[in-house]
This record gives sequence, structure tokens and C-alpha cells, in this order.
Amino acid sequence: MSRAFVKEQDNVPPDDPPGFEVGAGPNLVTRAGLDRINARVSDIEAQLAANPDADSRVLLMRDLRYWVARKNSARLFAPSNPNEVEFGSRVTIERGGRRQTFALVGEDEAEPGTGRINWRSPLAEAILGARVGDTVNLGERTPPDEIRILEIAPLES
Repeated sequence: MSRAFVKEQDNVPPDDPPGFEVGAGPNLVTRAGLDRINARVSDIEAQLAANPDADSRVLLMRDLRYWVARKNSARLFAPSNPNEVEFGSRVTIERGGRRQTFALVGEDEAEPGTGRINWRSPLAEAILGARVGDTVNLGERTPPDEIRILEIAPLES
């Protein structure tokens, strides 16, 4: 057999899987978001305690590092101004003739399909600080993508 088709280091273990990127800046979370992070850490610890195979253990350790980092950096935040869109607000907007209601939540609890969007998303950033009746533009689009704020309420966890 030709050596061209044989790895020089067949007995070298594979590299660890890449870690998850932890966003820069504050890790704001709602009460539900913090509960979700804590549950994820507990779940991974329980899976590790069950002595998984080596490959699964590597992946679980990577996941645990991510979730522990998110837990340690979490800052519980609740809206303080019910008249202004901020993290933890439930907002109803009108955009393109359509009404939408969504909540501004932390990165790890965002689920756009259920109306929970990341507070750092372009839409959220466009409306942060707005008040009921304000019209804001989403980015620098032509024609402008206008968003009118209809209602603001604190998010109930």
C-alpha cells in the first residue's frame, strides 16, 4: 500500500469541537431567561454524571463551558420605564400595514417564531427608546421601512 493514503498520525485524537461564541457586551436576561440558563446547566451536568461515551462527553463539556459562561455573565434586568421600549418590553408595532407584537429578550432566550426577539437585533435596536405613537425607521432603506409604536408593556416572565 502506498504511504500517500495513510495518515501519519492515525492515533492522534481529533481536535475538540469549536466552542460557541459568547457575545460581547452585557448578557441581559429576563427572569425566564435566567431560569432557562440554570436549567440548561443542570441538564448538562446530569448528562455528564451519567458517564456518556467519550465523544458525547467532549460535546457536553463544550456546551457546559458555554452555558456556565452565560450564567456567570447574566444580568437580570426588568424594564424600569413603562412608557419607553427597552429590554424586557412587550411591544406592539404597525409595520407595512401589519400589526406585530413581540418581546425584547436576551440572546439565549430569543425565539422569533414565538414572538421573542433578541434585544440586539436590527428591529429591536431601531425601536429601543421609542414611545407609544413614535414612528421610527428600520435602517437606512429606500423607501424607509417605517415602524409605528402602538403599545408598550413590561414582559411577564
